[in-house]
Amino acid sequence: MRHHTRHVSVSRRDGCGAVHGESRIADLIQPARLTGMARFGVYLIFGLAMCALPPPTARGENPALDEAFQKLTTLEPGQGLEMLQPIREAVVQTRSDERARADLEARLIAILRGDATGLAKDCACRQLVIVGSDTCLPVLAGLLPNARLSYMARYALEGIGSPAAITTLREMLRKTDGRQQVGVVISLGRMADGDAVPELARLLDKEDAELRDVAVIALGRIGTIAAADALRSFADRAPEGLRDAVVDAELHAAELLCQQEEYQTAAELCESLLADDSERVRAAAFRGLIAAKPSEPLTMILTGLAAEEPWKRAVAADCVVGLKKPEEVKTIATGMPKLPTSGKIAALVSLKNHCDPAVREAALISLDQDDAEVRTAALTALIASGTAEDVARFADLASTAEDLQVRDAASETLRLMTADGTNEAMIALISEAKPPNLVVVRCALARRSPEFVPAFLRAAESSDAATRLEAFKALEIMATEKEAESLASLLAKRAEGEEREAAGRAVWMSCQKISDPALRSAPLLAAMKKTDAAGQTAILPSLARLGGERSLAAVRSAMQSKDPAVRDAGYRALANWPDAAVADELLDIAKSSEVESYRVWSLRAYARVVSLPNERPAQQTFEMLNSAMELATRTEDKELIVSRLASVRVPDALALLVSLLDKEELKNSAVPAVFTLAKGLSQSHPDQAKAALEKIQPLAKDAAILQQIPKVLRDIEARKRRQK
Repeated sequence: MRHHTRHVSVSRRDGCGAVHGESRIADLIQPARLTGMARFGVYLIFGLAMCALPPPTARGENPALDEAFQKLTTLEPGQGLEMLQPIREAVVQTRSDERARADLEARLIAILRGDATGLAKDCACRQLVIVGSDTCLPVLAGLLPNARLSYMARYALEGIGSPAAITTLREMLRKTDGRQQVGVVISLGRMADGDAVPELARLLDKEDAELRDVAVIALGRIGTIAAADALRSFADRAPEGLRDAVVDAELHAAELLCQQEEYQTAAELCESLLADDSERVRAAAFRGLIAAKPSEPLTMILTGLAAEEPWKRAVAADCVVGLKKPEEVKTIATGMPKLPTSGKIAALVSLKNHCDPAVREAALISLDQDDAEVRTAALTALIASGTAEDVARFADLASTAEDLQVRDAASETLRLMTADGTNEAMIALISEAKPPNLVVVRCALARRSPEFVPAFLRAAESSDAATRLEAFKALEIMATEKEAESLASLLAKRAEGEEREAAGRAVWMSCQKISDPALRSAPLLAAMKKTDAAGQTAILPSLARLGGERSLAAVRSAMQSKDPAVRDAGYRALANWPDAAVADELLDIAKSSEVESYRVWSLRAYARVVSLPNERPAQQTFEMLNSAMELATRTEDKELIVSRLASVRVPDALALLVSLLDKEELKNSAVPAVFTLAKGLSQSHPDQAKAALEKIQPLAKDAAILQQIPKVLRDIEARKRRQK
């Protein structure tokens, strides 16, 4: 009967084991090392599970398999591997056919015993991991002293993993030397062979440093009482260079001993390491000691939390994080008041994910401490353990605590706590407080729950200006189309300033969520009819941002109002229109209005809207901007038009911009505009672009433009040469 048991040892020494043993795998299969790609190709194909063909077990009955094995014997790097497909199929078949497995094993043994190439024998060993039994152990044992094949033979023996395979490796320990003996030691450690301990302990006194190193690692992986005794005995006489490896092996052994419930030996190992010079070792030993005393871990954890040494507190705190049982958590929480400040902080932070009444009680007690860090840690723990009853206290701390750190922590707890009823408690604080708690409004917004929207609306009518502003900011994000009418009414009551702007953004965002574009202005238009002149003035900017025919009619009506403030707001609204539908109207105002401010607003708005993305020809856009330039009298208005001309890719626009370079007041704005437009026209109108770039080159002051001009000129010249 073949055995598939795998003996695998997993520990924190895996990394060290790789350094001391497995980093030399390549050396163990020298000197006939394959190229990397050739070896990879062979292993990949032989390792794949493919669809199986049912091969007969007797030779001669499957010519394809016979031929594949014949070719395998001469396998060399670089050869195609398609010829080995029948072997791959046969390997898959062995999963359900014992006769086929036995036949395949016999064929593979023959490969190993014969004069096949080294690569062929490598492949055979790899397949024996899948199909091998105790039958193949003698031939594998014979390969262990072989410098070229020892590694793959060990690989096969580890894969077979039967007691007999382990015995085979153990018996070969005295029959190998050098790198091959090192490899056998590595395998015995991987397979956790307790019977190999005496032999491995004997190797600890060898002169070979590498052999001693892997023997130490192997003993740690075996992790029996005998292995631990051997390591402790060797620890006092271990060379300095091997000291770290011995310590890690002892720690690994202690971990395995705990798994075997050999707690006394594990505890002795860990206690012997508590006086080590290395803080890392002491910390690992203390962690191991806690595991080795299953009857008193909580007492040890509390002792660690109360310790002066930071490393011991850190280990204890990490152990607290791993606690699962409510009674364990309760023990730590109950013992927390007796801990020193640093211990309290460590415990509270470690318990932050536990939604447990005992944690809540301990954290609430800690909130009465004077130390700000303790209070901050307590608030962190209350994110999970706090209840709706605590919301008012957290809100008070977030608003009034003298220490900024505590205020911030209280706000964070309000934002993140998960207890049922938290939202309702916060809504009550927003709705019932006079005025509402400003911090609670901010924290409620961070929770992003639609439950808060009605409370935000009530807060927007607070007597406190700061609270109203915060509420409008929240409504800008959270309000839906259902709140549009209420927001429009609130906007009408706002005086000019930051609060009105926030309210305007909120109502605009709310109206934008109305599915029918034609109805989006309805809430604002309804509010316009119900309000006075001041209210209309407040509403008009938001109405203009929405656009649409109904909004435009209301804006035009406002422009005819007898009230100067409403009339001004109407003209401003038209100047803020979102599209070019009002371009002609803006141009007419810029040309003919008797009010200078209206002309200025309209001209600047005209330059903006005609430059928006559109379907009209670029030449027409240029002509419209050119008309605006002819009307402009102020330098800042001309500069605005110059910046808009930079995106109009027609030669006339470039010519106009170049002509403005001679005007001192426009030169600084014209240079970057010329560069942008010339670069854009460099392919379609290279001559004009080149001339423009050469003209601005001595005038440019911007380093980026100076750097790019020569490149664009070179590209123009290169393009011309290619076209000739």
